[in-house]
Amino acid sequence: MSANLVSIILPVLSIVAYLAYKRSFTSYPRLKIITPFQERAVIIGCTTGIGRELALLYAQRRARLILFARREALLNDLKQECLQYYASEPEGGKNLIYVVAGDAINDSDVQRCTQTASSAFGGIDTLILCAGVISVLPFVDLCGLSVTKNPTGISFSVTSVQTPDDPMTAVRRITEVNYHAPVLATRHFLPFLISASRAPNIIVVSSMAGKTGAPTRGIYAGSKHAVHGFFDSLRVEVEQYNVHVGIVCPGTVDTGLRASAVDLRPQEAEAAVHGSTKGKLSPRACAERILRASDAREREVYVPGWYYWMLWMKVASPELLDGFARKKYGY
Repeated sequence: MSANLVSIILPVLSIVAYLAYKRSFTSYPRLKIITPFQERAVIIGCTTGIGRELALLYAQRRARLILFARREALLNDLKQECLQYYASEPEGGKNLIYVVAGDAINDSDVQRCTQTASSAFGGIDTLILCAGVISVLPFVDLCGLSVTKNPTGISFSVTSVQTPDDPMTAVRRITEVNYHAPVLATRHFLPFLISASRAPNIIVVSSMAGKTGAPTRGIYAGSKHAVHGFFDSLRVEVEQYNVHVGIVCPGTVDTGLRASAVDLRPQEAEAAVHGSTKGKLSPRACAERILRASDAREREVYVPGWYYWMLWMKVASPELLDGFARKKYGY
């Protein structure tokens, strides 16, 4: 299939598919089962970015909230900001928002979070998995390899450059946070979701990198692909218990995530990081879409919606998709 034909057909198919998909989610029956102010939600990873905006949106609904993240001071600040929406509640809503400081990859910390949810609310209705880290280096650079073209122009020479860190340290870290952590949280919260909610939801904040790879994002995309594999499988297993599993895949979001990439050394500036700096999504817009996806119990959501074209392109013309990725990341 020629590139020109693909470029014409794909946008049309994408628009049709997206509109058809969107029409099927114009109502929110879950809200009739669990009203917004009755919903018991746990947000894992919520002191910055999308997670923080989700916490504020749920607070505006006066939902019952458990906020979990590593930085206790920021958690307490977020709690105070959320409490402004609970002024009409008894005691100003202080018994409706709880914070748990801990590491999402630490088993005992996650268990403390489940115990807090159980003792405070008797269970939960919604588990939102939002913690994550990113990578920004090409794998060749991460491995300390310097590649030069030979004078013949048809072959390459490779030399090893000493790096201060073992590249597998970054691989293990990103896998722990992006894959092991959501699986760990699901392990501990799943019994409460099944037994204590009439419409239990697990909402996974993933990435478009979970659907297609991109240069400089190899180990990040690998961790997100693992997330999709696990939760797509889990969805089929737990549907019989009325547990909904939804995955949300944002594009590039305007957060500081890249500055703290697992493979970026402290002395390296974010300005040197590959990737688009234009057209970034706002964390608020992403959070609003995630909230709607949870209410509608949508299976998989791309933000922005027109990213549905990637699915078609990956099947019809993967080489063209690779070309777009190279252009986006300046590679």
